[in-house]
Amino acid sequence: MLARLIISFAYFLDSSKNYCRAKSLAYDILENPKSRIKPYFDTFIIFLVLVTVSILIYDIAHKLTYHFVLFENMAVVIFILEWLGRFWISSSSHNMIIEYHKKSIDNDEKISAYKILKMIFLKKIKYVFSPMSIIDLLAILPTYRPLRVLRVFLIFRLLKIFRYTKSLNTFFKILSDKKFEFNFLLLIGIFAVFMSATIMYVFEGIGNNPNIKSYLDAVYWSIITITTVGYGDITPVTYTGKVITFFLVGGGFLILVLATSVVTNALSEKIDLVRENKLLSQANKLEQLIVVFGFGRMGRTLAGELYQHKKDFIVVDRDEENISKAKELGYLYMKADVSQYEVINNLVFQNDVKKVVVTTDNDALNLSVLLTIKAERKDIEVIIRANNYNNIKKFKIAQADFVIFPYETVAEVAVEYIGNSVKFDAIENILLQKNSITLDEINIQEGNEMIGKSISEILMNDTNITSIAILKNGDDKHFIFNPSIDNYKLEANDTLVVIGDIKNIDKIKKCISRQFA
Repeated sequence: MLARLIISFAYFLDSSKNYCRAKSLAYDILENPKSRIKPYFDTFIIFLVLVTVSILIYDIAHKLTYHFVLFENMAVVIFILEWLGRFWISSSSHNMIIEYHKKSIDNDEKISAYKILKMIFLKKIKYVFSPMSIIDLLAILPTYRPLRVLRVFLIFRLLKIFRYTKSLNTFFKILSDKKFEFNFLLLIGIFAVFMSATIMYVFEGIGNNPNIKSYLDAVYWSIITITTVGYGDITPVTYTGKVITFFLVGGGFLILVLATSVVTNALSEKIDLVRENKLLSQANKLEQLIVVFGFGRMGRTLAGELYQHKKDFIVVDRDEENISKAKELGYLYMKADVSQYEVINNLVFQNDVKKVVVTTDNDALNLSVLLTIKAERKDIEVIIRANNYNNIKKFKIAQADFVIFPYETVAEVAVEYIGNSVKFDAIENILLQKNSITLDEINIQEGNEMIGKSISEILMNDTNITSIAILKNGDDKHFIFNPSIDNYKLEANDTLVVIGDIKNIDKIKKCISRQFA
């Protein structure tokens, strides 16, 4: 009976939109690195930690006023709610129950409430005893003033900051990769401390040195000597003690040099990864991101046009010279091998990417990128460069949305220009915006008040704007050229292609966008 109730409740939670929405919101606030809310929450928690630690330190020698006590209590309530939220999203219990139920049915096993509760308990208790969970819990204890000994846990509240500072987390992650080297240096240090302390105690601890009365004094002397601190409260008086001190200081200096070398090497090895993560975090915040794979001559020209039209884009190339050029021009860039799936996954699949442009001079590489993207996301538009005419058909079979063959395109444009130079000069002036006239598009979104109106009602006579075409529902194969400005009624998701004065087009765009502000 109990098992059935638990399973029914699990299915109820799985189908509840409010529950799923609430849990998703909690995840975005507490854990989701791509969430826009999380950075603000992290900053707020860091502020609470610093202020409450200051209050607790002030409380040691002063009596707190009512306002300070109230603020600290409110902060602690927030810390408790934060821990409960993390406890809640640490595992999806209802999904675990549903999976267990399905597996039991498939294997024709009896459903046990004990197994369900044990499974959930073990998963949750694992989070409770995780290092960061323990720090969060111990950070709450200093608030309870009747047990003043708990003030020692003040340090754990400061440790909470580590959770919310990416740079510190990245630094410790880098150092954790050098665990073997640090453990080796630690063992050498421990061996040197106890060996030198033993020798010191044997030769100077038997009434020869009044400052060394126990073995612990010898260990203390050894530690402050090997760390090159040397307070001077304990100094050797025998010849043997002085020799040991000499070697111990040299050994301590060598250990510190080696430790510094390990840290420096670790940082130098991972600096590209840190920079890549920073650039990825910047890319994650952009909407309608355009990814340009390859930053050769064609890629640079394309990036320049995108930059001029204020489009959000990132260029990816593995050539150091090309990346240096992108950095010099102020573009968002990433030095990476575009043939690797991880690069495509992190940049394309994990972001709001609608268009990818592949402009490398290697057709095999271009085809590999195209197939990788289309295998997972057919909705992403891929514009690809063909360096060999015979490969154009292959790209189209692989579902490339548009194939550019630069040499053929240049030849066709040149032939057309020879016979129609005036027409091309006019188009060049418009596209390159050498005057105030431009070619632009006006998007009619869902809920727009322009829906159902004619083109003439939008493009008023005094705006001096001419409609050229209508793109139906964002389908690039469904163009209506030279539509009737009085008879055609605009529909949701239509794109109106117009030509006219830049300022007048901007006025119409602002008027439309004001509805969604």
